[in-house]
Amino acid sequence: MGVYLGTARRWAWLSFGCSVRAGQPMQSTSQQLYAYWDRVRNGRAAPRRVEIDPAKISALLPETFIAERAGARSYRFRLAGTRICEHFGHELQGTDLVDLWRDADRRAVVSLIDTVLTDAAVGYGRSFAYGQDNRQACFEFLFFPLIHIGEAPNRLLGTFTAIEPPFWLGTEPLLHLELIELKLHRPGEGPLLKQAGAEVISLVSRRLSDGTQNRRKARKKSSRTDSQTLN
Repeated sequence: MGVYLGTARRWAWLSFGCSVRAGQPMQSTSQQLYAYWDRVRNGRAAPRRVEIDPAKISALLPETFIAERAGARSYRFRLAGTRICEHFGHELQGTDLVDLWRDADRRAVVSLIDTVLTDAAVGYGRSFAYGQDNRQACFEFLFFPLIHIGEAPNRLLGTFTAIEPPFWLGTEPLLHLELIELKLHRPGEGPLLKQAGAEVISLVSRRLSDGTQNRRKARKKSSRTDSQTLN
């Protein structure tokens, strides 16, 4: 695995060619869906579900989904775009959105979604995605609040888009996601991705550092065991 963590304008390369670049702009699907959602809400906390017109975002639908709360820590897909389903190799409707992430990341994802709905904010994140051969791709996702019934947000509009898709994506199903970055954005408080690249680099660096420390601890433990055996 080759890794370079240089200045904010350089690249952080990880295994199998997956990369996260400092200052990287949002993907086109994310930008367009954000603009549409913001336009439809028209200054309100969130738009109503019935106001979302699929015909107006037809080009975005393959990478778009809608989810609803199904339990204390569960959000079930009501609709999932064809491209998202193809990435995971099966129909996602009726399955749990949160289950796409590894166990260690699910509490953070649930917390982000809960805040998106409670505060009528926008959730943004990036994740590594792993295939059957442990090959790695990078994805960007956004969560937007929707109002289905009542006056408070209770459904989730979202997008899930590959960042610089690798050649193998679509030839084998993705098995799970691993968080790189989470960000909460409140409309009107400035650009969604202000300094986001630096945060991504910091998280990648921290994980690499944690991995190095764990390997050092394992070597020290192995050395002590060998010493005790010899004595």
